[in-house]
Amino acid sequence: MKTEIYPLEKVVINGIAICFGMTQSEVEVLIGPGRKIGNRYYYCNGEVAIDYNENKVEFIEFLGGADGVYQPRIYGVSVFDIMAEELIEILKTKNNGKICDMENGHCYQFADISIGLYREAVPQEISEMIEEAAAFGNPMTSDEIEYESKRANYFATVGVGIAGYYDDKF
Repeated sequence: MKTEIYPLEKVVINGIAICFGMTQSEVEVLIGPGRKIGNRYYYCNGEVAIDYNENKVEFIEFLGGADGVYQPRIYGVSVFDIMAEELIEILKTKNNGKICDMENGHCYQFADISIGLYREAVPQEISEMIEEAAAFGNPMTSDEIEYESKRANYFATVGVGIAGYYDDKF
């Protein structure tokens, strides 16, 4: 589904705009009811999560990754189709400010544009995994290596928040 992220403003899913500051009822008129788990509401078969603060949209996250129905684009690139390092460089340029990488490459937070990224692994971990498997006499298959490399080289989730969303994370 055509999905576009406009940092600090909104996301648009198939022509439907979900804007920061909209109420939960306004969102649910547009995309249907969510399923609450903890403090979060899940929509679109669990691929889109929305956090509300005082009943207003505060954070939207796309959880489906490369295999999901929702393939968000930001600044002209597909978040789940571009190599992680390339996306990081694009967002660094657009962010022009604080970037948090406290999880050793797994998670990035771009404070000025309120974008967060997550991936399940990083390339060095996969290299170590391949070496360890071979050292224990159980080399990984090419399919396993391809799967693990995808987890390391592409992001699995992207989130966008209101202005200042990540400020307290630094």
